Amino acid sequence: AGPARDKGPERALKEVKKGAARSAKAVSKAEDTPVEKVHLTARSEREATARTIAEEARKGYGLLLVGLEAMLTEKGSFTEALNDMTSGFDGPLCLVLNGAGAGGKMPVLRAGTTILVPVNGTEVSRRAADFALALARPHRARVKVLYVSQARKGARQGTVSHRREEAVLKDVVDLADRYGVAVDTAIRARATPDTAIAREVAKGAAMVVMGVTQRPGEELFFGDTAMAVLAAVPCPVVLVASDRIRAEARPEAAAETGA
Repeated sequence: AGPARDKGPERALKEVKKGAARSAKAVSKAEDTPVEKVHLTARSEREATARTIAEEARKGYGLLLVGLEAMLTEKGSFTEALNDMTSGFDGPLCLVLNGAGAGGKMPVLRAGTTILVPVNGTEVSRRAADFALALARPHRARVKVLYVSQARKGARQGTVSHRREEAVLKDVVDLADRYGVAVDTAIRARATPDTAIAREVAKGAAMVVMGVTQRPGEELFFGDTAMAVLAAVPCPVVLVASDRIRAEARPEAAAETGA
């Protein structure tokens, strides 16, 4: 087990390099623009803690991306190790997790596979859509954008809420056009967001990318919808989170939520 564990960082770095090369090639081909070499810096730590993350974060990073083998407890909350690690970073997070019903292995995105992105018009959900499109592009995957409507049953088209829903979807479609990614859109009503998302996943999505808001507190929490989705879907879920809101921050800053 020792030698295999020692090779873990090597394998991870190799995969990151391969992914960067594929992305650069896709951008170069789609836009007929040469892409400069992607610069990667690797640093191995025996154990990543709040202290080591905070020390590294001082160098200036715009995002902390975390993918660990175990990130959820049996009760569905985030592990102590993940809470400790992320507590050293105040900026946006990107967490790559397996849903409760998923197997241990992450799927390989290929041409034709679908990434599901729930949106609701918030900045963090748009950021998640942007992330999903960037992820889909080098693999020629598709993106399905889902808006879960909270409009009253029987509300007519042309209402303010319906026009807003259409505007949110159009914004993502326009973004997808710039990426050159195939996109489908859907509006679902008369269901809670987590139920609607789980139903769409059951139709064949390989992955869910959700924009979420970090809530105040010592432990990671992104709201009931995100946790319910993690407990319900049999596929990987990528949570693209806003900056951490510290307890001393204004309470109203936590009002914006993701999907």
